[in-house]
Amino acid sequence: MSDKPDILTELADSFASVIPAVDTGAEHDRWKPGIGPFEEENQIEMILEALEDYPLREAIETEVSYLEGSRRCDLFLDHDRLQLPVEAKLLRFRYDNGNIDPNSFARIFTPFPERSSSSLLTDTKKLYESEFGSNGGVLGLYYEKVDEEYEQMTAEAVAEKFCMDVDHWYDFQVETRNIAYFDGLQHPVHQQGAVIAWEIVE
Repeated sequence: MSDKPDILTELADSFASVIPAVDTGAEHDRWKPGIGPFEEENQIEMILEALEDYPLREAIETEVSYLEGSRRCDLFLDHDRLQLPVEAKLLRFRYDNGNIDPNSFARIFTPFPERSSSSLLTDTKKLYESEFGSNGGVLGLYYEKVDEEYEQMTAEAVAEKFCMDVDHWYDFQVETRNIAYFDGLQHPVHQQGAVIAWEIVE
């Protein structure tokens, strides 16, 4: 069996384990306190800083060029002779004020590369089509409120839909390797969530 599922599981577990601690010190002039409202790049930076004493942290690089040099992947793991590029995406359906973000669905599930910004789907396709091929993973930082009324927006539902959408649009698949939960966050809307890890498979 490949070591990829194990390292992706460990990556998601590590991220989820430090998010509550990062959350306690996450404040911004524009939003209510908490890590949830921060943008993807800021969240990854804060999480990696909190992972400083974790064994896996030394294996994680950021913004590493793809082998052909045309673009960069968010995270690159080099651990025990296993090298694994990982694309990460913030999965957040609600604004800081609790209203639904009408663009959130497209940022996750749109397959169309014509959009000005990439989605979780198109990032995964670009990773698969790179010289890394199926040797890659995808990480989602998912947030939700405690009393979320849409059961279609649970971490499990998002993980399942993403697998189905990749299978529908592309000639490869992804499989969910871990849904690592966290809770107890201070933000009134982004109170809990999960770090979801998928593996690209043929």
